[in-house]
Amino acid sequence: MTDTDPASQPEDPARRRLLGASVMMGTAFAFGIGPVAAANTQNGRDNNSMRTHTVERIQFSSGGETLVGLLCAPAGAPAARAAVVLLGPFGFVKEQSPAQYATRLADAGFVALIFDPRCSGESGGSPRRHEDPLDKIDDAKAAIAWLARRPEVDPARIGALGVCQGCSEMIAVAADEARVKALVLVSGQYLYAENLRKFFAGGGPTLEERIARGRAAKARYEAAGLVDYTDVVSATDPAAGLPWRPIHDWYIPWTSQKWGAPSRWENRYTTMSDAEVWSFDVDLHARQLRTPTLIVHGEQSDGGPEAAQHVFDRMPANDKHLRIVPEIFHTRFYDDPLVIEPTAALAVDWFMRHLA
Repeated sequence: MTDTDPASQPEDPARRRLLGASVMMGTAFAFGIGPVAAANTQNGRDNNSMRTHTVERIQFSSGGETLVGLLCAPAGAPAARAAVVLLGPFGFVKEQSPAQYATRLADAGFVALIFDPRCSGESGGSPRRHEDPLDKIDDAKAAIAWLARRPEVDPARIGALGVCQGCSEMIAVAADEARVKALVLVSGQYLYAENLRKFFAGGGPTLEERIARGRAAKARYEAAGLVDYTDVVSATDPAAGLPWRPIHDWYIPWTSQKWGAPSRWENRYTTMSDAEVWSFDVDLHARQLRTPTLIVHGEQSDGGPEAAQHVFDRMPANDKHLRIVPEIFHTRFYDDPLVIEPTAALAVDWFMRHLA
């Protein structure tokens, strides 16, 4: 089923429930997930009376590395709650868009786990800031396995949520992981060649040139241990990983004091990541996806409605829904409360229906 809806839906009962429980603030730091607020959490209980959820700093293992995450849970949550694992955009850390959705899910009654993938943020792994969809897929599966052992989680009621490039990776997770019973994809960057050729059509290196650049950097690393880096975003360099000015303008504040110190996001990634990231084919996994799936995509999200429709059409899932939000740009799904509130409400409703 597909449809088009405005960015806000006051008649939606799930949205009313969520608006009643959520704190109307627009940044992960304001939601208390930044470095300062982490000190306000003791024994898994949040001392900030403004919120209706707790935040616990946790660790689990994946691929031989220790990953660090934040477990958001309803205050006073009894055992056997439904739970959701989240993945964010290219180069993300947990304090960015994943925190926006995790806190809202927790306020709505779910246990939500966000984490730094290996080689990023507080998690272990080297070389630092290496991006590999296959590693993130394995990290998400390890997170699911860890969640399933938690006493406050019902292992039969686990969902997954992806934002931006995390959508492509979560499709692969859900297609292969039977414990994922429901999937929500928000403002996806869907990694398939046709879409990526358009994404890189702004005058910098082409898709094929980026993959070649990554393979050459990987060869240098394997031969001599040399690690080349590329900027994630740049206002002037079209060879950056995400070569679009509006994306640059969203990410750069994360390098400033605006979000507290120290910032865990770095404006760099290993150049050899290009070999794995841009050659990943989400279609291979979408064709195997039978998990109930909700796609929420802005009219101006990456690839436009046609990219979301492309992936939607390839999913054999019987229970699937595509919602296109008119006029909304890609990164507004990252931290704009006017967009996140109704989007999170749709996610809450989807998970309530499928993780009951």
